[in-house]
Amino acid sequence: MKMMVRRFSARKGALLAAVFAASCLPSAAFAEYRSSSDTAADVLDYIENERRAERENHLSEAQETLLKDTAAMQSELRQPMEDHLTPLPTAFEGDELFYDQVTGEFFARGSVKITRIDNRRILSEEIKGNARTQDVVVESEAHLLQVTPGMVRADVRGWKLSYNYGVGIGKVENAEGKVGHQYISGKKIEIFPDHVVVHEGRATKCHAKTPDYSVSAKRIEIYPNDKMVFYDCDLWLKKVRVGHRDRYTADLRPGHEDAPPFPTVGYTKADGVIVSQDFTLPVAKQIDFIPTLQVTSKDGWKGKAELRASGDYGTLHFQYGYWQDSDDNWIRRAPSLHYTFGHHFKDAPIGWGVEAERGRWYNHGIKSTHTYWKVNVYHDPIPLGRGASLTLATDYSVTTESYNQSRIAGLSWSATLLKKFDDRLTVYGKYSYSQVYTGNALFAYNVADYNRALYTGFSYRLTERDRVVCGTAYDIDRRTLNDVDYYWYHDMHCVQLVTRYRVKRDSWSIRLNFTPW
Repeated sequence: MKMMVRRFSARKGALLAAVFAASCLPSAAFAEYRSSSDTAADVLDYIENERRAERENHLSEAQETLLKDTAAMQSELRQPMEDHLTPLPTAFEGDELFYDQVTGEFFARGSVKITRIDNRRILSEEIKGNARTQDVVVESEAHLLQVTPGMVRADVRGWKLSYNYGVGIGKVENAEGKVGHQYISGKKIEIFPDHVVVHEGRATKCHAKTPDYSVSAKRIEIYPNDKMVFYDCDLWLKKVRVGHRDRYTADLRPGHEDAPPFPTVGYTKADGVIVSQDFTLPVAKQIDFIPTLQVTSKDGWKGKAELRASGDYGTLHFQYGYWQDSDDNWIRRAPSLHYTFGHHFKDAPIGWGVEAERGRWYNHGIKSTHTYWKVNVYHDPIPLGRGASLTLATDYSVTTESYNQSRIAGLSWSATLLKKFDDRLTVYGKYSYSQVYTGNALFAYNVADYNRALYTGFSYRLTERDRVVCGTAYDIDRRTLNDVDYYWYHDMHCVQLVTRYRVKRDSWSIRLNFTPW
């Protein structure tokens, strides 16, 4: 039996397509960017993180077309689609379609599309299968699209596809494409509703034809918004193999900070060249051991290790080794116990947190048992209209040191005004007051630089690849402009160059950031 199948118009339901797109986008799984700043320029970090999120959640042209077409299918339904409806409405399109109403078997030829209303599509020149069992088989080249809520987001091309669009399970050979946020390729790719398995393949988040970095492995398991596991894998920079691991796990949980399996490289005037490499080793559920190799050209070895336990009641860190704060100040913990907890009220624009630490601190010949705790409260940005917002925060902390038997307690608060003029220009102003600062603290590590300060600055996007930031810090007590810092952000395929020049201190710092997993 031969049937000509009507093609749905994508124009109908364009608004619904936008709704579909929003519902299908997963939470961003990128590692947040945090700048080093004495000028409060970190209040502009959200710009970089928004750009990362946009790249992370970008849909291919084929996926966007799919969402428009399924929205059009929705608009064509005579009655609203019920959630429990099975099988879901499916459109078969092609130049020719042969269908057996008794067995459910079909054969389609010529620009074939099989589209399910839950945002799944298979394309090929020839497709055979069974409409009752919902199995399809493609012997030649095939294109699989999936933007279904609760399922793996995929845009994969390959050969010899077998797939059941009812349960969302299938496989394709000699395939490549994008799964979640990763660009993948492999000898065989198995697709399941909640994960994808790549055999003898490669994965990267770099979109370049020759990726700046990638990981090849005998087997790759991708669980979007959870983790990615590589077995018997090699690490590559361009076409150069730089390492091997029997097993490597990348954390893909939204908001979780996870470094790529490659060294980070930077430069500061004080330390020279800095090379750092993290290794995350799972010990038990929600417990990780994280050793870090750090080498500076001026001071040599500065390694560290951390045992981290996370849960609903906060995160506990047992730390030993060298740590560097956002102002490039170093401290050696030998050892130290550090605890953090944060909570945001569900129905109120307010959040709070606690932080505490006790341990042995070493720096510049000073050895002290350092005890510290802090309680902080903040208010979400308050919209002021015309792209402006106000953010308020306050905290109270107590620090004691055995070295000089000191005890410093104090209140801190800040008010930050942010104004976004357009997609290119954003400016900020911030006033801060802190009773605990470098003027009375034993260690100049992770404390405010000034008792009272006024910060101003701006961010301006020059091109799609280039952005500049300027930040200033004015010491109100001494009535001096203490810091003027310039930043240049330059995107190079999948590596970002961040350069900072500190005018008042005449110092440079350079950092190369890989696109995070």
